[in-house]
Amino acid sequence: MGVTWWRAALAATVVVAPLAHAAELTATERAWLRHAHPVLAFAHTQALPLDVIVQPQPMPGESPVGMAFVGGRCKLVLSMRDNPEAQATLDSIAPGLHAPVVESIIAHELAHCWRHHQRSWGSLPDGFEESAGLRKVSTDAAALLRDMWRTRREEGFADLVGLAWTQRHHPQHYAQVHAWLVRRRADPPVYTGPHDTRAWVQLAADATRFRQIESLFEQVDALWLAGLLEGI
Repeated sequence: MGVTWWRAALAATVVVAPLAHAAELTATERAWLRHAHPVLAFAHTQALPLDVIVQPQPMPGESPVGMAFVGGRCKLVLSMRDNPEAQATLDSIAPGLHAPVVESIIAHELAHCWRHHQRSWGSLPDGFEESAGLRKVSTDAAALLRDMWRTRREEGFADLVGLAWTQRHHPQHYAQVHAWLVRRRADPPVYTGPHDTRAWVQLAADATRFRQIESLFEQVDALWLAGLLEGI
């Protein structure tokens, strides 16, 4: 993702961002930001260096929501102008579940921010190392595989954080949000790319498997490590 973004006036603080300058936003952007507000407020309480960026130019084909990192700060980037995927994602959510699912999506992105802020993004826990299979392929292929596996690990961690947020804030909807994510990660049905987090999502089918500790991010450690132990 490039860095030719517009730093919207609404990004002055993450707490008031969803409500500021609403007239400048599209209906879809307002819906996303309204539902995202509890997670953005949480980011503020955690002192995470987060800015919200709304790209004003048409962005067809881009991911509607993404996280980038510039100058030591996290950038939650909304790319929704003339981007059918932004509304299609909302349309894929059952009525009554928009807030829980969007909060889970934004918490997923916040997990990337937290990992970067901890300077741990892409790293493996002590005692883990890259697959020995990397030694059996060319240098270029090994580099591509290493990048893919690194991204997949981080996506798995972030999916777990999104689900942990749901377990904390919308426990009555956990099964439904989890089922939505299962469907989301099952498309395409055969896929082993960097966003194939299905093994981690399956491990989190039972919401009671999350550790009951204060840190939202650290309570997913056991499940994330369980996925790593399976060689994902």
